[in-house]
This record gives sequence, structure tokens and C-alpha cells, in this order.
Amino acid sequence: MHNPDELHLKTVNAIVDSISDVMDGEWGDREWDRIVVNYESLLHAPDETTSTIAFSIARQMGGRWERVDFRLSDEAETCLEHIKEDMHAKGEAYWTVCDVIIERDGRYKFDYSYAAPYRLSGNLLDKRLEDYLEHYLSEKRAAH
Repeated sequence: MHNPDELHLKTVNAIVDSISDVMDGEWGDREWDRIVVNYESLLHAPDETTSTIAFSIARQMGGRWERVDFRLSDEAETCLEHIKEDMHAKGEAYWTVCDVIIERDGRYKFDYSYAAPYRLSGNLLDKRLEDYLEHYLSEKRAAH
């Protein structure tokens, strides 16, 4: 078993290291403000099925905020798998969904769900986070 705090921090670092592997285009000179990961897993099943939505809220220097989708590295996925296995080894049920939010200032949050994973349950077109950028910008305006 791993130290949970160390494993979470290692996972956060691996996710942050993944953000420049963008789905469309190049990372360029963007700076990120928040990273969001929705990781679904049935790793306790024989076929080890996973599904990921990962994006950052970022902007080019002096530009507008945008949502930039990226691919999680193998290392980041392995870290998430280790968290799941460690939690199970301590007597918890296998989680099916892990939501991770990482803030630019270093704060991060992991939330786990044990419900049926949305995409892996057949909902391939997942639009639940589609308007996240607008939500984020509203949250940011309300804080100031």
C-alpha cells in the first residue's frame, strides 16, 4: 500500500504533466488556471475498461479563457488505478468514478462515486461537462 497523501500528490503531478498533450492543436504559450478530470473505471472487471474526460481552463497570454481538452498520460492513469487499489485494500469498495479538480495555486480535490459510470454504462456522448467553461467564468466573476 502507498501513503494516500503521497499517492494523491503524485497523481496530481502526473495529471498536470499531461495537459500539454492537447486533443486539437498545440499547447503553445497557454497558462492553465484549473484542471478537471472525470475518470470512469471498471478496473476490477476482467477487461479493465476506462473512460476519461480531461480538460484545463486556460488562456494564451492576454487571451480569453478557453477549455482545452487533453489526454491523460499512462502514468496519470496508473496513479488513479493505484489509488483505487489502495482504497480497496483498506476495505473500501471499488469506486467507479473519480473526479479530480486541480487549482493553479496547488489545491486539489478528489471525489469518488460508486454508482454506475455514465459513459461506461452506454452513454457514449457525454455532455454533462460541456458548459463547464461558462460555469467556471461565472464562479470566477462571483468571487471578485
